[in-house]
Amino acid sequence: MSLPRLFLALLSVMASVASAQAAIDFMEVDAAKKVITIETNAPADVVRYTLDGRDPDFSAGVYLAPIALPEGGTVKAAVFVDQKRIGPVVSKSLTVNPSDLPNSAKVALTQNRDHRTYDWVERHNAILALNKPGASQAKVIFLGDSITHFWSGEPKSSRVAGALTWDKYIAPHAPLNLGYGWDRTENVLWRLRHGEVKGLSPKAYVVLIGTNNLNTNTVAETVEGIEAVCAEIRTKSPGAKILLLGLLPRGERPDAMRQKAAEVNSMLVVSAPKICDRYIDLSARFIQPDGRITRAIMSDFLHPTDAGYEFMGKAIDDALKAWGL
Repeated sequence: MSLPRLFLALLSVMASVASAQAAIDFMEVDAAKKVITIETNAPADVVRYTLDGRDPDFSAGVYLAPIALPEGGTVKAAVFVDQKRIGPVVSKSLTVNPSDLPNSAKVALTQNRDHRTYDWVERHNAILALNKPGASQAKVIFLGDSITHFWSGEPKSSRVAGALTWDKYIAPHAPLNLGYGWDRTENVLWRLRHGEVKGLSPKAYVVLIGTNNLNTNTVAETVEGIEAVCAEIRTKSPGAKILLLGLLPRGERPDAMRQKAAEVNSMLVVSAPKICDRYIDLSARFIQPDGRITRAIMSDFLHPTDAGYEFMGKAIDDALKAWGL
């Protein structure tokens, strides 16, 4: 074997050995502060973790900060190299009161469910760069999932579904788009608590979150998650207005999931006066008289087209103008 090939082979073996040795050094439990901290044996190791009892895979979020579990719970974590898990899954728990099990929609954590479309951590870092002092003069912050993420605006997304309506209705309000594909309420909570609005002085927030919680949470749990997001906004930006949007309808025809979304919106009508400055439910605008949703309005019966964003953009623009923004 030639020397260059031998050298490359040795590098490959060394990389394999390093990967095999990669592991979590320890998970430290601080019962008093209700926090779990993770450290690895190499600074470059990527740790992914879960709070729902399943072993982490590549769709699990990256560990970026100590994990707060105010109501208790279990963390499962492992080291990953690229998409492959290396070494064992390590588990640690904080005591949970059996009569008061934590609502996952309110327990902040990261995620990577939409990794085929974008990198969650890269988007988080891009937003942190945008909100450095002097870097952004955003007056209106949009918080949400892929429906917000794919609309348009900064930071740029590889997928844009509503550029025309964004430019027409939203861009004049000096917005910042903090939408993330596949986010749930708990992921928005993590982002709010880890610097994404630090240093900003927005006049208003536009919030649309919760539809992805319907896959895992009850209607009541989802509403509690949305309420928690609004409460966190009040903590971070006490002088800002909150415009809360009801969940959009989903599915070509009425089904159980669409019914859950409608039930969430019915509950939000009751809680809205306590958690936001204005609540708007645009569901009826997306549904035809026969109960169907068309691809002209929602390309996949979940994400709006530019025609669907027209309804949202006009309503948001009117609300912000009514506040003098």
